[in-house]
This record gives sequence, C-alpha cells and structure tokens, in this order.
Amino acid sequence: MKYNSITPGEARGVKAKPSYTYQRILAGYKEWLDIIGYSKSTVKRFPLRMEPFILHLKKENISSLDNVPYATIRSYYEDLKHHRSEHTGEFLNPSTLNGYIRNLNLFNKYLQETDQGSLQLDIKREKVQTPEAEVLAKEEIHQLYGACSEQLHGLKERAILSLYYGCGLRCGEGVRLNLNDVMLDKQMVYVRQSKTGRARYVPFVESQKKDFELYLKHYRPHLESPSMKGKATAPFLLNQISQRMSNDNVTKTLKDLIARTENEDLQSRKITPHTLRHSIATHLLRSGMELEAISQFLGHRWLSSTQIYLHLSAEV
Repeated sequence: MKYNSITPGEARGVKAKPSYTYQRILAGYKEWLDIIGYSKSTVKRFPLRMEPFILHLKKENISSLDNVPYATIRSYYEDLKHHRSEHTGEFLNPSTLNGYIRNLNLFNKYLQETDQGSLQLDIKREKVQTPEAEVLAKEEIHQLYGACSEQLHGLKERAILSLYYGCGLRCGEGVRLNLNDVMLDKQMVYVRQSKTGRARYVPFVESQKKDFELYLKHYRPHLESPSMKGKATAPFLLNQISQRMSNDNVTKTLKDLIARTENEDLQSRKITPHTLRHSIATHLLRSGMELEAISQFLGHRWLSSTQIYLHLSAEV
C-alpha cells in the first residue's frame, strides 16, 4: 500500500479516512496518552501516526481490532520500511521506524487495557548507530555538587542532581514526579510513566535521601501555592512561580551549576540532564553492577539499549 505520506503532519492529507469506529478508537487513544502523562507533542503525534495503520487494516478488510494477525501488521511495517519520503526521497531512518514500533506497542497496550482488542506484535527494533554519549567523571560530578549555592535555593539544585545523577532519571521523568512519588521511608522514587511506557521503582542512597529531605523541609514550602499544601499529587519540583518545573528549567539549573564550577573543559562540552543519566549508568557498571540490573534501574525496555555503557565504561 502506498501512502501519500506517513509523517504526522502529512497523515492528515491522506484522502481515505478511518471509519467512524476507528476514529473513536483513535480519539480514545489520544485521551489515554494524555491521562497517563505523555507530553502534548506525543499526545498529538502518536494517534496521527496510527492513521496509516488503520487505513491498512481497512484495505485488508479487517473491521475489528480483536486479535489482529501478525501477518497483517508485518505487511504494514514492510510498507513503512519501503516508503520514500515525498520531501527527501529517502527511506525512513531506523530511529523513525523505531518510533512507529513504539507507537504500535503503546496502541496495543491501550487496546488491551480498555478491552478493545489486541495486536499480535513481534517486530524487532531497528539497529541504530548511537552517537557517542558524553559522560562525566566522578570528580566532575563532585564539582557540580560543590557548585550548588550555599543560599536556600542550593537545596533545590542538590535535589535536582540527586534525581538526575543519583537516580538516573530521564529529564521528563523527573519533572513529572509528584510528592508521593518520592518515598523517603522506602528510599525509592516511583516513576509512573517512562519513555518505554512502563512504571518502575528507582532506589536512592542515604545521601540522596538527605538532599530530598532538606529540599522538602526548608525550600519547597516557600514555593507552594495555598492550593498545593497537603496534596500528595502536587509536583515534587516547583519553579519560582509555584508551577511544575519544565525540562528547560532543569537544563538551565544544570547550566548554571556548570558555569559556577569554573571548569573550562566542563563548560566547553555539551552537558545536559541526560548526561547525568549516562554518567551514573557508566559509574555503576564500573563499580561492578550487572548490566541487567542497570537496565532495570534506567527503565530500558531492551538490554541492547544498556550495552552502550560497556564501551563507555572502558573510557571513563
């Protein structure tokens, strides 16, 4: 089957439209993504990316999503792999194809959780050439902690470092945390929604527990709005206007810390919150932790995603 396009924006230009029933299911999928905490761009993009799949089902005369056969899904995916973009004239790259696979898996999870059907999925992710990840040495991590302000807002800076380095969270995972997700008594952070669509518990050590306790006791109360007080579902990280911190807020905090280190080498490199995640994974591997345990800690769906640290740990 040849599509006019398969990108989110161009999917709207496909002449054929999903049936009313399928449109209702896609609308429900969009609402489900929003409810479980995906970003606005993902909530908008993923249902649109499912439209070519729905049109493929219609072509195959499949009117129900109850146990869609693997052969049908495979033929749809093969069409994707052999489709050339009308803009570039090139085939979809492996990362884009993996995005479609992820979307199919999420859509299948939605169907199963809402008792609307299931897909027989067994499509392996495409191999992607991963660019070399930036990793900080332990001494550089110590410098970042040492650069935290001695003023009250330094408590928030330490809490951010302990989330993104100590717990290895993705940027979006950290800003989506609520108060009841940071369980001081159990020394666990509960990540409700990750990039892979799976929840997980992430342990933290005593020093990180102290950072979180001091932030919650002495700094965060000054940022709380009256409507937030006492609410376990209020954001854990707050910005200066009493709202949930954004990815940009976290990135700016990290840049400020880097500038304060006066480490010119550190300042010349492209350091992001994800660098902290790469760094803790590499340090854990060098300390002797098993790759499978690190994979669970990071919330990777596939062990192959974690294997990059085998190479990085030899260099740091």
